[in-house]
Parts: sequence; structure tokens; C-alpha cells
Amino acid sequence: MAPAPPASAAEAEPPRARPARRRPAAHERLGAVALYFGHRALASVLIATPLSVLAAQVVGDHPRGDAILFDPGGLMLTELERLAAIAAAALAAQLGAGALIAAALGLVPLAVLLAALVQEGPLSAQAVGGRAARALGPLALLWGAALAAQVAVAGLVLLPGMKLCAELLVLPRSRDLAAVAVAGAALVPVAAIGLLHDLARVALVDEQRGFYAATSRGLATLQAAPLAAAWAWASRGALAAAALACGAWGVHLAGAGSGPRVVAAFAAQLAALAAAAYLRASWLTAALRLSDRAAPRQEHE
Repeated sequence: MAPAPPASAAEAEPPRARPARRRPAAHERLGAVALYFGHRALASVLIATPLSVLAAQVVGDHPRGDAILFDPGGLMLTELERLAAIAAAALAAQLGAGALIAAALGLVPLAVLLAALVQEGPLSAQAVGGRAARALGPLALLWGAALAAQVAVAGLVLLPGMKLCAELLVLPRSRDLAAVAVAGAALVPVAAIGLLHDLARVALVDEQRGFYAATSRGLATLQAAPLAAAWAWASRGALAAAALACGAWGVHLAGAGSGPRVVAAFAAQLAALAAAAYLRASWLTAALRLSDRAAPRQEHE
């Protein structure tokens, strides 16, 4: 029997891995990060306006302004909480509507930020604007679906959980602790949907995919590296929460009044929002890299 012909060099060599793409870091896209931060800062001011008006009605005429809210004993703070409880329905409607409008409008700077992060090399305003504009429709659909899923999941956990707490527990302290535990349990699936949402957003803008393809790609990326994705998302989220808490503490230290104290309080809040915006951009960059690592596996499968 004649020996089999030797395999060609092309057949013998294993397929070469696709070279990794060089993703820009968040600090290389400070213009897009600044646009995203500007929207968040403006939205925060507009959403907080009803609460500020309510606080001004309580302490606006006091010589020390809202600094008395932080006095020992919390007498005026308790009074403000009592008045807020009376106006809870109206405030909830205003704050809820304002938050929804701000989140919907925020898709524009988010699309620009994602388009800037996925573009390699020097930025082109035309390319970034075109990619962002094409992504707005699918991003809006993805946002609506994720929001509906988060509300549904939270309701499925919170409603029966809170009902059980009220029926089974007698002591107020026990009910409060159980309610906190139920809220924590509801937060887990809500956070998981948010993580998947971001991974799908990244795939949508990067590869200009549709709603279903982007969702599938995001789910595949999460399945390929669940711990890495969870750590990258949670660590930056914790740092952003810490930055916002430090900003609130800075406002407390600055107190109220006029002149330098007001400027210091405002600067503390802006610095906290800027740090949170930068950490958000850093997470989206990490999500892009996770998507790149999962891409060869997905193509092979």
C-alpha cells in the first residue's frame, strides 16, 4: 500500500488566533467622558430640584440655611422628613418622571461615549456621530426591555417578601431587618440584568448589531467570563458609590451659608459625579475587552 501523502504546511499548522484589538482607555476619551458627566450633573440638579424646593420652604429663612439640618438631635431634619412624607405621592411622581426622562435623554451621551470607546486610534467626529446615531434606536429598545425586566424581577421578589415580613414577624426591628434582607435579595437579579444590559450595549455599538444579536452576544460574553465581568462591574460600582458618599460628606463638612462654603459644597458634588462618570467609562472599556476575549470562542462555536 502506498504511504499517505504528507500533510501540507497549511493543514499542519493550527489556526492562528485573531490578534487582540487595542481598545482605548477611558483617560484617552476624556471629551466623551466629559459630555457624559455633563449630562449626569445637569440631570442630578434637575431631579434634585423638587427636594431642594421642599427643603427651602422649611429652612430657607433661617440665618444658617440648611446647615441646621445636620445639627445634633436632627430636629429640623425630622421635620423635613415629616413634610416629605406628606408630599410623598407628588414627590414620587415628579422624581420618577424626571428620572425616566433623564435616563432616556442620557442614551445620547452614552451612545457617544460608547462610540468613542470602540473607535481605535484618533477620534473622528463624523465616525463617532454616525455610529452613535445608528445605535440610538436599538439602545432605546434595549433600555426599555432591561428596565421592564428589572421592574418585573424586583416586584416578584419584593411583593411576596414584604408581605411575608409583615405577616410572620411581630417586632418592628425584626421586620425592618427582614425587609432589608428582602431588598438585598431583590437587588441581586436586578444587578445581574444591569450587567447583562451593559454587555449587550457594548456589543450593539461596537459591532453595530441589532437588539437580539446584541443581547445574545452580551449573554455569551457573560457566560464566557462571569467572575471577571462581575468583578469589573461591581468593583467600579462600589468605587463610584464611595465617591458619591464622599461628595455627600463633603457637602456636610462645608455646611451652608454663602460664598466659599457654597462653592466648596458644589465642588464636592461635582467632583463625586465626575469620578462616578469616569468609573462608568472605565467599566465600559473593561466590558469591551471582555467581549473581545469571548469573541474567538463564540466564532469557533
